[in-house]
Amino acid sequence: MIKLRVPATTANMGPGFDVIGLALDLYNTFTFALDGGDCDKESMIYEAAKVVFDKAGASMEKFSYRVDADIPIARGLGSSATCIVGGMVGANELLGAPFTQDEILKMASDFEGHPDNVAPALLGGCVISLPAGDGVVYRKINNIDNFATIAAFPDFDLSTAKARAALPKSLSYADTVSNIGHMGFLIHGLETADTEALFFGLEDKIHEPYRSKLIAGYDVMKTLEEVHKGRVLISGAGPTLLFVTEKSADLEAIKRDWEKISEPLDAAWDIRILHITTTGVEILENA
Repeated sequence: MIKLRVPATTANMGPGFDVIGLALDLYNTFTFALDGGDCDKESMIYEAAKVVFDKAGASMEKFSYRVDADIPIARGLGSSATCIVGGMVGANELLGAPFTQDEILKMASDFEGHPDNVAPALLGGCVISLPAGDGVVYRKINNIDNFATIAAFPDFDLSTAKARAALPKSLSYADTVSNIGHMGFLIHGLETADTEALFFGLEDKIHEPYRSKLIAGYDVMKTLEEVHKGRVLISGAGPTLLFVTEKSADLEAIKRDWEKISEPLDAAWDIRILHITTTGVEILENA
């Protein structure tokens, strides 16, 4: 029996579309066994585990799992990435770990279509990743203690498919160059604790202008930037919003102010202070 937990993730971080992600301290917990118990064989968890079993040439006849989920579904906090990473790591451990971490990352990236969520879910921390050749090239940014995050997720969901469909089929040179430049400032700000560069670098022209129109209340929630120093981002495909600010800021005061801003809106917004975690998937029990 294998019990493990996988952190929530926020992807894109402004201009880092499909290539940068961050692990947060909200978790889904999975228990896997080869006891012949019942489980949903149509689920993403099962399908992800099957990739590993098939690659290992092993039978899933007695495979079963249970999940305790705290991460809301279809909110832009990497719920599906936890299912993919959890299923693959759980299957790998049940089989005696025939595959390396990098091999699991490659399988998870292929399954998801891109590694931006699965990489931090597996590795923890802030990760830049990109499929390349027969694997995934990635680097962790270790100096991430200079900023903090507050998440606001509404009581409505937004499917990734719908969020993807809202994106334009082509981009102007101006918007492309803008994102390249802001991504440079974002990475510099993360690596050097330069919060001014970080906040400047979080501006996006590729996905947020289009996806924001799908999030009722976005413009109102964005006004938090007028009250507190920091930037409001769309987390992943949305509709969760993430406020990135300095670690030294009064996070409780920011949370209260954001709650006040959200009160007149039709949707109910659950606003939480979420801490960055440098730990990715974590095996809690192996018996």
